[in-house]
Amino acid sequence: MQGSGWMLRLILVTVLAIGAVLMFLGGNDGRKASAPAAATPQPAAEPAPAVVQPTPDPTAAGAPVITEVAQTPERRRDFPGPALRPSPEYAGQQPAEDLAEAPTNTLFVIGNRVNFRAGPTTADEVVGSLSRGDLVTAIGPRSGDWIEIRDERGRTGFMSADFLSAERP
Repeated sequence: MQGSGWMLRLILVTVLAIGAVLMFLGGNDGRKASAPAAATPQPAAEPAPAVVQPTPDPTAAGAPVITEVAQTPERRRDFPGPALRPSPEYAGQQPAEDLAEAPTNTLFVIGNRVNFRAGPTTADEVVGSLSRGDLVTAIGPRSGDWIEIRDERGRTGFMSADFLSAERP
């Protein structure tokens, strides 16, 4: 008979533990949710007669019409900080040559370490990096700010024309 006493105590402790957990973790803080008060039926009110207001014409009486384009702000990136200045090491140098006039598609990197990218913007992913004097082949048009290139390892991407020259540095 002594074994059944332990069993009853174990069941009682388990039930109390479950009740405590439900009281603390339950959604209503362990209190019984009260039933909503019964609503007394109200007589149905008669609907008010619909009054139709004339829609004003926006072009009437000289009202300005705002176009969709005027409402959409221009998207542009704002970069904080002072205006950019040329680096002192490049002061007095001639502007970049016109690579469209170069006799061959073979070009040289003239920057110390220059990234080339998957697309023609600095926002595009970097494909690789080239050093001063590295040889590249122009595989796209050589006019414009960005030139599509292939390096000696066969990787292709875009590099700023400012860092390319037809003459070995």
